[in-house]
Amino acid sequence: MISRCQQEDQEALKEIFDKYHKRVYGIAYGVVRQREEALDIVQEVFIKLFRSIKNFKGRSQFYTYLYRMVMNTAIDHARKAGKQFVSSLDEEGSFEPSDNAERGPERMLLQKELEGRVKLAMDKLPPEQKAALIFRDVEGLSYQEMSEAMGCSIGTVMSRLHYGRRRVQELLKDYVDLHGRSRETSTISKRRYPPKP
Repeated sequence: MISRCQQEDQEALKEIFDKYHKRVYGIAYGVVRQREEALDIVQEVFIKLFRSIKNFKGRSQFYTYLYRMVMNTAIDHARKAGKQFVSSLDEEGSFEPSDNAERGPERMLLQKELEGRVKLAMDKLPPEQKAALIFRDVEGLSYQEMSEAMGCSIGTVMSRLHYGRRRVQELLKDYVDLHGRSRETSTISKRRYPPKP
C-alpha cells in the first residue's frame, strides 16, 4: 500500500487515510484537548503525509513515521497557542473504568472525580512529557518506537515518561491522600478513544 501511495495511487492514499485517521485524531486530541484543533491537525498531517510520502524510505515502520509527524504537528500547534490547553470535564476525554466490577454510586462518583483530576493533571504537563505518556500509556508503543516517533534517544523518552508520571502523581497526591489508595484510585486507567472526529 505504501509503494502505491508513493506512486500517487489515489485509492491507496484513501486507504491510508481510512486506516489511520482515527488514531491520528486520537493522538492530536490527546495533546491539544480541543476537538476543532485536533481536526485541523488531522487535516494538516495528511496533507504533509501525502506530499512527503515519496521520501519515506522504510527505515522505520510506517506508523512510527506517521506518529512522529502527528506529534510534531500537534506540539507545534500547542506551542503556537502559547498555553497549555485545559480540558472540559465531559465525555470528550473520558476514561475507561479500571475494572468491570459493579460499583455503588459513591465509588462511581469517586472514579469520575479521579478521571477529571487526571485529565487536568495531564493538561498541565509540557507537550513532550504529555506526548510520551500518550504514546506509552494510551497507544502502547515500545520505547524504541517512541524514540523513532519522537526523534530522540530512548534515554530521553524514559526521562520524559519519568518526569511526566512523577508530575501527574504530585498533582494527584492531595486527592489520593484524601481518598486513600483504594484499587479505584491507585490505578490510572487508560483513556477511552476520544470523541469521533
